Amino acid sequence: MVRRILVFGTMFLLMVAGAVPAQVSVQDSVAKYMAAGDALADKWDHAGAAEAYKKVLSFDPQHYEAAWKIGDRLTDLADALPAKEKAKKEALFEEGRQSCAKAIAIDPKGYEGHLRMSVALGRLALYRGGKEKINMSRMIKAEVDTAISLNPEGGDLAYHVLGRWHQNLANLSGMLKFFAKILYGGVPPGTNEEAVTAFKKAIQINPAHIEHYLELARTYEFMGKKDLMKEPLQKVLSLPDKEQDDPVYKTEAEAMLKKLK
Repeated sequence: MVRRILVFGTMFLLMVAGAVPAQVSVQDSVAKYMAAGDALADKWDHAGAAEAYKKVLSFDPQHYEAAWKIGDRLTDLADALPAKEKAKKEALFEEGRQSCAKAIAIDPKGYEGHLRMSVALGRLALYRGGKEKINMSRMIKAEVDTAISLNPEGGDLAYHVLGRWHQNLANLSGMLKFFAKILYGGVPPGTNEEAVTAFKKAIQINPAHIEHYLELARTYEFMGKKDLMKEPLQKVLSLPDKEQDDPVYKTEAEAMLKKLK
């Protein structure tokens, strides 16, 4: 009874001092900006969404979801910029990587932080020289393996990244393959067969995601198995658009199908 009276008295003093309303205000602000960021992300307003999530961190610097979502939105924003804006794209990819690193520091066991880090690193690697590009492949693999270990049956995007990792290493150009052999001490570990397995797993988890089928077809093309390309390419064209780049993927699939005829 005495403890309850003391707690009530403390709460009363906090209310008089304005501390409780301030705490509620912070929570309300976090909820407000998270909702705003999510709404803007649904409209593919990557810059606006990132700014909203940054507002969340200004109220709560340890907000895990806001941190990885900033990384995700900045990566998509950089992707959407024209190729001629190379410096800006690279800077945004780097900022996205740093935000994902913050998310991982906040929650090392969070699936999304490691997944989005693997994506940001993959994009950033495009702007690095051959040796550094291959070295970053180790980091990408480590992040995506961690993501899969944290969410083995629900993370279709992690399996997609894993598929792309295998696909990219298996089909390196001459000089990059040379760097990869030095780094890995022999033949690079990525294979098209492993890429196929990863993309099929991604499709099993999320059969509505168009890009999974496109990359599966592309891997078959690398393998010279053109007879297997038709089915996933037709699937790309039959599925409804859900992601911002789906119309682009469909155009690509149409072009690939025409080449098969």
